[in-house]
Amino acid sequence: MAERVRLIDVAREAGTSVSTVSRALNGSDLISPEVVAHVRAVAGQLGYRADKRAQEFKLGRPLTVGVTVPDLTNPFFSEVLKGLNAAARAGGYRLLIGESSEDPAEELRLVDELVDYSGALVLCSSRLTRAGLEKALAQPVPVVCINRTVKNAGVVAIDYRAASRLLLEHLTGLGHRRVLYVGGPATSWSDGERRRTLRRTARALDVTLDEIDGGWSGNHGYDAGPTVLHSRATAVITFNDLVGIGLLSWMYDNGVEVPSELSVASYDDIPIAAYSRPPLTSLRNERAKLGELAWEQLTKRLAGADWPAPDLLTPELVVRASTGPARRRARIRAS
Repeated sequence: MAERVRLIDVAREAGTSVSTVSRALNGSDLISPEVVAHVRAVAGQLGYRADKRAQEFKLGRPLTVGVTVPDLTNPFFSEVLKGLNAAARAGGYRLLIGESSEDPAEELRLVDELVDYSGALVLCSSRLTRAGLEKALAQPVPVVCINRTVKNAGVVAIDYRAASRLLLEHLTGLGHRRVLYVGGPATSWSDGERRRTLRRTARALDVTLDEIDGGWSGNHGYDAGPTVLHSRATAVITFNDLVGIGLLSWMYDNGVEVPSELSVASYDDIPIAAYSRPPLTSLRNERAKLGELAWEQLTKRLAGADWPAPDLLTPELVVRASTGPARRRARIRAS
């Protein structure tokens, strides 16, 4: 087995000191760009790899970020993780990811396990109860929450007030005066924010807003089809694109024409939304940016700074063929 290349080996080959090599490899401003480039080139030629264990010992914390997500099959979270992972890798950290499967109790267990191996935690769309979240924030590592506002932690979230206004103004502009919201998981903070901001915006626009419980998957959207069809709404907003695509599938299977009989819009604009039948009108979020901003907040906190103000991202409405002018809709009974 070949011996591990050490800093002293790189220093000898580069014709410089060990301290200069260390500073160059760690991006110190005290070293000129020319020396940094030379040292890194030599390190690459020799096959030098940094000793993570030594770095962790020196820092006094693991170079690992523990991350919880509710559902790894949801493309929304995979894009968030992609942005977070790229930023963390650039900073010399790696991710350790746990999936809670939409279960708050499992998420709390994951937090307890991840903190033993991580120098920080990121909770993506946490489903924890308020008490559970307080336990998570009491852990001896910094915590950033994505899509959930809390105190004494980093916060990166979508501006749902702006999101709800974009959706409802689009639908009212098409003449819709009665809208149905198909909600998400009861444990979802973002579902609560969607409901709260939709209600407020509906009152301001003099729109009647009805609500039903739904879920987070295509199956939930499909199952909501009969209830949606027999509602009095001419337009529907779903919790996310997966629910919206499931609903569109039920409408297609039962001969309901979208948007001539019913308009459907949603949140997230995951890639498949553009290829549903018809293509789904949806709010586009910078999902990777959520992960990048979470890392920026963590690095500031790890450097000893106070938590910065929450980062709120304003989505963009992508209008597609699933929404159209409101028409008086006859009641249709599914076969």
